[in-house]
Amino acid sequence: MSVIHDLGYQRYTGPRRAAGTRWRVIARQQVASAWQTWWRFKAALGLAVIVMCSACAILLLAGDRKSSLGRAQSFVITLQDTVLPESIIWFCRAGFVLTLTTAATVVASDRQSGAFPFYFARSVRPRDYVLGKLAGTALLAAAIVAIGPLVVSLVRLGLTESADELRGQLPIVGKAVLLGVLTTLAYTAVPLGFSALLGNRRHAVALWAAYYLIAGQSLYVLGREVWAPLAAFDLPRAIQAIAYSLFDLGFRAGRDVEIPLGVAVGALVAHIVVAFAVLAIQIRRAHTRGVGAA
Repeated sequence: MSVIHDLGYQRYTGPRRAAGTRWRVIARQQVASAWQTWWRFKAALGLAVIVMCSACAILLLAGDRKSSLGRAQSFVITLQDTVLPESIIWFCRAGFVLTLTTAATVVASDRQSGAFPFYFARSVRPRDYVLGKLAGTALLAAAIVAIGPLVVSLVRLGLTESADELRGQLPIVGKAVLLGVLTTLAYTAVPLGFSALLGNRRHAVALWAAYYLIAGQSLYVLGREVWAPLAAFDLPRAIQAIAYSLFDLGFRAGRDVEIPLGVAVGALVAHIVVAFAVLAIQIRRAHTRGVGAA
């Protein structure tokens, strides 16, 4: 019996971390899980790298040629100045690929596999779970939709030929950072909100894809034909409209519909706020059931 006793329970002697750091563990697990297989994160990253390299190549080849968009709107703008805002829509497409393999499946997978009792039985608070999943997903999304535009803006700065031109082009870096932050928030919160709605990962992915591709495109068409602000509820078009405004290309979200900056920002913020609320409410409900309720 003494041998069995010696091999039995031993008091934990490792480091003890504060409760406020538990979300970091969840975030690290989220990033590590996405990195394990090529199709979860690496495929979207590869697509974003292709878009970034293509945009940089166009910058190098464009020189000081004038843009047809600028001439059409009665002011002169070089083709180099249009590359970054025009490329945003392609970074958004790479971000959407990422959401299908990670963000839209995160919460639904945990519900489907019964992971919530595991989390909450170990004194993980709902806010720890929400913060951890948001932080982990945001890091992945930023690598797709924020880093690329920032690199393109830095390449644009590197192509300046004088100190005066460099000072004039410096604001594009801040604009690229702001645009990257907004896009990261959108492609983090909104798919996570859809993931929290359903307890089956396939259904959650299907719902998110249907909203993004079918509902968004339908609203864009309605905005073009009926009322322009409706087009702002198509996420990538709203982000592109913000990019056009930030880089002084007007409010155009496409060639046939205009979205005012305030409407585009409002629609984007509404998406993010509603998604945060849905995520928080659903996780709170999960915490009050089963083991979490104890």
